[in-house]
Amino acid sequence: MDHRRPPGMFFTVKAEYGGPPLIQLSVRRTWARQVAAPGWAVLGGCPVLDVLDWDESVTPRRPARVGAALVWADYDAGMHGWRAHADNRDLRVAWSPEGQATLVMPWEEPSGGHEVKAP
Repeated sequence: MDHRRPPGMFFTVKAEYGGPPLIQLSVRRTWARQVAAPGWAVLGGCPVLDVLDWDESVTPRRPARVGAALVWADYDAGMHGWRAHADNRDLRVAWSPEGQATLVMPWEEPSGGHEVKAP
């Protein structure tokens, strides 16, 4: 969890009658003003916790970097049953020319190293 900003969301998982889990998210009071604009509350299948940086070059402005929760669940056949996990990540948002948002995962980012050009 990123401790630089206060937790903005928590989640619970419910599984009944052997079906897949239902993930319920609870967000902070200011979330609706900061994040829940059309298409921004969930990007790339991940709930957005906060908009960290905006792309001001387009109108209306759109998120350029977001804090997102990577939430997943798995089934433990032992005593636990369905278990849920989450990881908060700060991610860049890539926008297609058609306005479709994609979250760029850290392993998809270009490396920070410098290229050495051959003479």
